[in-house]
Amino acid sequence: MTIVSQKTIDQLLSKVRRPSRYIGGEVNSYNKPWDSAHVKWCLVFPDAYEIGMSHIGLQIIYDALNSEEGLLADRAFAPWLDMEAAMRELNVPMWGLESKRPLKEFDIIGITLPYELTYTNILTMLDLAGIPFYAKDRGEEYPLIIGGGVGAFNPEPVAPFFDAIVLGDGERTAVEISKTKNEGRTTNDELLGKLSKIRGVYVPNRGEENRGQRSEVRKIQKAIVADIDGSHFPKKWVVPFMKIVHDRVGVEIQRGCNRGCRFCQAGYIYRPVRQRSPETIKELACEGLDLTGNEELSFISLSAGDYEGLGNIVKEVSERESGRWTNINLPSLRVETLTPELLSVLKRSLHGGFTIAPEAATERLRNVINKQNTEEELLKTVETVFKTGWRQLKLYFMIGLPTETIDDVRAIADLVLKAYDAGRRIRHDITITASVSTFVPKSHTPFQWARQLTLEETLERQNLLKKLIPKKRGLELKWHGAKLSLLEGAFSRGDRRLAERIVSAWNKGSRFDAWDECFKFENWADIDFTDYLRERSTDEELPWDHLFAGLDRDFLKSEYQKSLNAEVTPDCINNKCTNCGVCDFKDVKNVIVCHCDLSVLSTAKQSSALDCFGGAPRNDNITQLNFTFIKTGVMRWVSHLELMHLFRRAFRRAGVLVKYSQGFNPHMKLSLERALKVGEEGLQEKGKVEISDAGNLDELMNKIELPDGIRITGYSASTR
Repeated sequence: MTIVSQKTIDQLLSKVRRPSRYIGGEVNSYNKPWDSAHVKWCLVFPDAYEIGMSHIGLQIIYDALNSEEGLLADRAFAPWLDMEAAMRELNVPMWGLESKRPLKEFDIIGITLPYELTYTNILTMLDLAGIPFYAKDRGEEYPLIIGGGVGAFNPEPVAPFFDAIVLGDGERTAVEISKTKNEGRTTNDELLGKLSKIRGVYVPNRGEENRGQRSEVRKIQKAIVADIDGSHFPKKWVVPFMKIVHDRVGVEIQRGCNRGCRFCQAGYIYRPVRQRSPETIKELACEGLDLTGNEELSFISLSAGDYEGLGNIVKEVSERESGRWTNINLPSLRVETLTPELLSVLKRSLHGGFTIAPEAATERLRNVINKQNTEEELLKTVETVFKTGWRQLKLYFMIGLPTETIDDVRAIADLVLKAYDAGRRIRHDITITASVSTFVPKSHTPFQWARQLTLEETLERQNLLKKLIPKKRGLELKWHGAKLSLLEGAFSRGDRRLAERIVSAWNKGSRFDAWDECFKFENWADIDFTDYLRERSTDEELPWDHLFAGLDRDFLKSEYQKSLNAEVTPDCINNKCTNCGVCDFKDVKNVIVCHCDLSVLSTAKQSSALDCFGGAPRNDNITQLNFTFIKTGVMRWVSHLELMHLFRRAFRRAGVLVKYSQGFNPHMKLSLERALKVGEEGLQEKGKVEISDAGNLDELMNKIELPDGIRITGYSASTR
């Protein structure tokens, strides 16, 4: 056995930007003894650390596996270009953050498939690990390579690289795979035979599951967690040192969506709707905030406004957190579910922007995609958002939707300008950003047969919008790269022929294709985009037909036909069943936890909520806490801003009642005397923070939890 030494890692870190991506040791991360585990996983995310650590699925699987006795889960993220170059220069293999073990020494490498433009990064990580790309070229000495995530619903472009792929909910399936692996020593082929019998596990390179005629291929049923309220969900989120993309505690309030937006893959593949109970949600929020010190909480769902009683939950949490300036975020709210009451509860988080996704700008096209809201509702919501106090608003649209005309594109500009004028009538310091992406048909949706715009058509529509939406103060137009969308479209409905194209592009230097600054379209020129982006017949065999998300093919056909006629389909919770095929109405069904009006809290309920969340009154006694600390070892690679970030969360975890600045965007009154350079140790550093109530200072300071390498060496307090 070998371990990548800290000395070697330090050599690498001295050569790269943002070294905190690679150091590990974060608060709440696991570091189980290597020899204590019978089955050892390394969970690989094929993008940068700050993207991967924002992925809720990774956090769920990481916590679920490490919570099991005898199992160990480590993490690895795609090294940025500078780190890849340094690793190759020094001949250092890809390693796990916690154990520092090379990836080749793990039993299973679990690779998330979050989106299509990460495929070349998978090859980078396998290559750095010394593992052959193709499953057929790997012998018994290599770990099993298992994929999972949303990309598993059409993994065919990368299927030759994987030994197995998990379709659907993975938290229980990963544990079941581990138990099967631990049953006894077998060959990899025998083990894969056993794994193929687990629901949701697709073994793409075994003879009986190779692609053939649709009628001859065994259907792989997705794995479903029927009751997410009793399913595993992390309370102790890993707390990154660096600022990540979604830097917050996330609580999944429901999985699945009943709205049936015809372009939305997640809305179809994660059916049925399964909600967590309000009690569980509050408990997860409570412990998540207290155990991480995060400043932001997000209630995660594909359509959060569909959760009845959400306003009640948000209000309770908001009241508990009011003294700590915790921002509450609802990332997926539909226009028709935005009530003034809910917006009023959310207004404590005004420092961030508000997002609305009309997707289409005409009622006809919204009917085509089954997004049933009106322009009047949208503009009324815009007014309410700005009246409530928000200053920034994002509007999301798509071009290239089925049946779209140039008039529909022009309507995007008209609607954006109407929203801008409506906002300016309320306040003049607003900013509206219209973000326009190109529609990409996805598998397992009614639009899986639709055509995608060509490069020329996409550029034509983008240029039209640039002309129609003038450059004004507080008005901005953004768009998704046309060539990026082309490649995404090819992979979304691609087949195994693309595997060799991925290897070819990787050999030419393609990495981080989703990043504009890294994307090299010329490396993909040998793909026949015309073939992959064309319209399909509804009777045509599709590369993913053997992967079953539970959706009846006739249902998807019917929805596609209805879309062409601009007919809508009501949701199946508030209306009758749409016969999509997912539910068996016994074990698999919609799970709705409450159908009551919880918009108004009783006094008793407010009290119980505050008790649950441990709220404490603030007082006006201001104490300045002065402290000295050391910064040594691996923590010298943390930047000054990251160190400030680290201390802020440490004080919040300890329950210290810290003072905040006034104004639109309050900041903790914390300062460090000097900014150490990245890579520089500090043995006599000083800091100060203003707090409301020191109480027993020794007891308070003993509660502060810091990572190895940061230690408070002295402290004193003075009342102001």
